[in-house]
Amino acid sequence: MHPPAPETLCFVPRAGYTLPTRLKLRWTMNKVMLDSNVLIAAFDQSHADHRRARLFIEGVAEFYTSPQTQGAFLRFFTRPWIDATGLRREPRMSTGSAMGHLKFILALPKHRFLADDLPFDEVSMRSLSGFKQWNDAYLIALAASHSLKLATLERKLDNMDSLKVSVLHVIL
Repeated sequence: MHPPAPETLCFVPRAGYTLPTRLKLRWTMNKVMLDSNVLIAAFDQSHADHRRARLFIEGVAEFYTSPQTQGAFLRFFTRPWIDATGLRREPRMSTGSAMGHLKFILALPKHRFLADDLPFDEVSMRSLSGFKQWNDAYLIALAASHSLKLATLERKLDNMDSLKVSVLHVIL
């Protein structure tokens, strides 16, 4: 499996493409932070949720990434992986290629950088039940501290959302 060529990146608008009116009305968010799964799915054309994530990003005015989501993107594409048959596969990209693709995304006019500027002691422990949820809880708190929604593909995060102001936006 080879990574998509730069000209087929999902973030590059297709010639003559305009967002359908129904999607313009559906995605009225102006600013949204992406969790790493949305960032990866929108980029990886073989991802099961690629179309859903891509359409979502195409429909927002601005999207934010943080060092945590950018690092997850790089780790995903540069680590060995196991396919559906259980075979160990080489990384999807070299480290240089993955960094080049990330730099391309970061240079898009819609992209905004959001620093990891929140200390962990300000992260809610609401419904936190294991070590794998720290990053999710942090991203929810980071988005909330900047008055952003956190776009995710994971419905299971609903129980971690803020009770005061809903931060999560699950992409359906």
